[in-house]
Amino acid sequence: MTVTRAQFQILLEPKLRNIWNQSWPPRPVEYTRFVNVSSSKKAQETDYKMTGLGAMANKAEGTDITYGDPIAGTTKVYTHTTNALGYRVTAEMQRHELYGQINKLETSLMRSAQYRQETDGANILNNGFTTTVIGFVSGESLFSTSHARLDAGTAQANRPSTDVVLGVTALQNAIIQFHNTLDDLGRPFLSVPKLMIVAPGNLMTARELLSSEFKPGTANNEINALKEDSLTYMVSHYITSSDDWFLIGDNHDLNLIWDLRPSTDMDEDFDSKDIKRSLMQAYSTGYGEWRGTYGTSGTA
Repeated sequence: MTVTRAQFQILLEPKLRNIWNQSWPPRPVEYTRFVNVSSSKKAQETDYKMTGLGAMANKAEGTDITYGDPIAGTTKVYTHTTNALGYRVTAEMQRHELYGQINKLETSLMRSAQYRQETDGANILNNGFTTTVIGFVSGESLFSTSHARLDAGTAQANRPSTDVVLGVTALQNAIIQFHNTLDDLGRPFLSVPKLMIVAPGNLMTARELLSSEFKPGTANNEINALKEDSLTYMVSHYITSSDDWFLIGDNHDLNLIWDLRPSTDMDEDFDSKDIKRSLMQAYSTGYGEWRGTYGTSGTA
């Protein structure tokens, strides 16, 4: 495809009052608030999961010390993928276009790149109720009621047994679930819920839950216990279901790993003198460890 004068003849004549072409500012980047961003110099990055040593054992006088072994786990492989976009403009169009719209195509490339980053970052959560994206355990979704432990102990949950809409009780139970999370040896796991992520439809509910001085939804003068957790919220405009909501802890494993940060290039075709510009980026997204997250689809 090539942008020609015939396609945009109207841009060649000085008669337009205004042109509405992405005149609004872009949204601030959102995914970096709930995804760990790092860089890579390899085609793939591999994470490995294992445990430390188990519980101390009693030692009777004169007997040998009990020796334990760590438990071997599995790997999570992040394979980078490349995405790119470009445009081509004739030399005549470049010379004769009067409104600077061709120059805006460079900005449009950057917006396209950011949108792809945002959707890929948010899809870690959007796909968290399926096995489209998996972590260390094959066949296990990010948000589950039956996460297996490496020591074969009682399975754990970071999702309610029956999905619930966002509300006082639902959020309180989610925070309690965070505090009840155990590691793969059955010991308390340290991750404090810090961020609640909601779709735009839950904005007002989130604001009431976390900003009200007293307990939301009641005339009683009970304190709003949720405020004590220093939990903040954000609206993600890339969450695909209006009912989904999530909690992210200060210690989590949601990742975007850069292989190539957005890189632009330009070339002039020798024969036609057309101008070609492109942008390319490469990264991988996903997670290995489910702990430090909580999610629900919001509907039973």
